[in-house]
Amino acid sequence: MSLVALGLLFLLGQDRPQILADLEAIELQMVSLQGQVDALDARAATVEAERATHQGALDVAEAALATRRVGIAERLRTFYRLKRRGFARLLFDAESPPELRRRVHYLLAVVREDESLARAFVDGLAERRVTAARLDADKAALASVQLDVRARLDALEVERSRRTALVRDIQKRPELAERVVRERGDAAIALAASMASAEATAPAAQGDAAGFRADRGRLPFPVNGAIVRRFGPYVDPASGASTTNLGMDFAAPMGTPFRAVADGVVTRSAYLRGYGQMVMLQHGPYTTLYAHANGLRVFQGQAVQRGDVLGHVGNTGLAEAEDARLHFEVRYNNTPQDPDEWLGTR
Repeated sequence: MSLVALGLLFLLGQDRPQILADLEAIELQMVSLQGQVDALDARAATVEAERATHQGALDVAEAALATRRVGIAERLRTFYRLKRRGFARLLFDAESPPELRRRVHYLLAVVREDESLARAFVDGLAERRVTAARLDADKAALASVQLDVRARLDALEVERSRRTALVRDIQKRPELAERVVRERGDAAIALAASMASAEATAPAAQGDAAGFRADRGRLPFPVNGAIVRRFGPYVDPASGASTTNLGMDFAAPMGTPFRAVADGVVTRSAYLRGYGQMVMLQHGPYTTLYAHANGLRVFQGQAVQRGDVLGHVGNTGLAEAEDARLHFEVRYNNTPQDPDEWLGTR
């Protein structure tokens, strides 16, 4: 072999881990940014709920002040009429001591009531000011959160663009595309080994095996999407390499929810090299796997029911295409099964 050929092989050998490592680093950054966006969205929803509560309190305070203004205005008119008549004349025009006591008692009651109304009005004004300040703080906090969301979404879009450019570069170079195929195979082998190790350390299978087995040929589809790759051998379009699909691939719009096909327990909910963001459910000795997600909605150890949303369709990991995909597998004691034999009709 010539020195040029040896040099080229060396460079390609260096290229493979670098590009795949870059792809993984980009996707982990995307996962982190998406998590931040989700957390900020939740915070924005909380702030919006607080803002609505404070707006309601402000409306109540405004209504109470309006009522108190009417009462105070009426009191002022009465006070004005009494003043014009003269307080001393009003008192000492009494024709008897009992009448004088009655008038004194009446005037004192009016004064005390006026004092109570004035105090309530002042308190209402203070409450209105505090509530208005809270509302202004809510609006400022919401604006700040929304600004953070936009900044992270912009950063996420940059990372997505970087990922797209990198994937296109890989697909344009058959030698790299072929190595991606091998990397998918490596990821599948690593996953199988990991599952076997987990089964050895925790032999008690979780989930309802009998129920899952009874639904063979009747399981619902995990996502509303077209089947683009079935179980079994195929030729990779980018590299021309022969490979095997261990499950079934669905095409669906980015963000489409995918669901559990049966009751089970979440044994994995994380980013896994090659598979991207993925969820695994245990159903006794059976396992269902959902990969290449863009956002997961369950956590390890969680019990889920058939039809529960597990996450959203994406293209993380070594997905075959640029557009969104869901990779779905059924395994029995870690051995891949043909999903066609388990899924029912739509």
